[in-house]
Amino acid sequence: MKVALVTGGSRGIGAETVKLFAQKGYTVLLNYNASEKRAESLMSEARSQGGDVHIFKADLSDLSQIEDMFHFVKKYFRRLDVLVNNAGVALTSLCQDVSGSEYDRVMNVNAKAAFFCCARAVDMLRQSRGAIVNVSSVWGLKGAAAESVYSMSKFAVVGLTKSLAEELRPSFVRVNCVCPPMVETDMTKCYGAKDKMEFAARYGVNVYSAAQVAEDIYRLSQTRRTGVILSEK
Repeated sequence: MKVALVTGGSRGIGAETVKLFAQKGYTVLLNYNASEKRAESLMSEARSQGGDVHIFKADLSDLSQIEDMFHFVKKYFRRLDVLVNNAGVALTSLCQDVSGSEYDRVMNVNAKAAFFCCARAVDMLRQSRGAIVNVSSVWGLKGAAAESVYSMSKFAVVGLTKSLAEELRPSFVRVNCVCPPMVETDMTKCYGAKDKMEFAARYGVNVYSAAQVAEDIYRLSQTRRTGVILSEK
């Protein structure tokens, strides 16, 4: 049985990714931090449909909790075939108004956690010749007003993907990245339909469902290519 770990897997893109990998026959470890009821509900739903989903609580801004999570994977699953770095937090603020704690929170979850999850997954992924799929954003490819810290963190994810794709190429571990535009999730529910339409028109993109992004994540996990930065339109 192949094993997939999905960080930030209790809602939005992460939840749809967990469902899809379970449907495809993977044993899935769903990482969550605050949304315990959602994680448990998703696990129960997947299992009722014949899926094999497990949950693990970890605040990925804390390196020791990342260590605990990968110790759990090694002890109970003994392999890892796919790592999906999806966990992320948003911040909309003018540059001069960002506090040190806000900056640290965004960078720790969006960039630092992705880096150390990759680092701790590498040995198992080498054994399985597996794949890493990082979730960046349209703002990881272009800047946006009042999104400077978030954009920085997502640019870092793109850079991590490109670097690790080269570093791990000799080990046959593929490292790819998806950069969604506007996605219908809790993170964007503050925007009305008109706002979303204006965003799509301004940047020449579509508004995606979380399930559509999950499909792209799955495809990237299966491709033999590496270093792909998929800019969803």
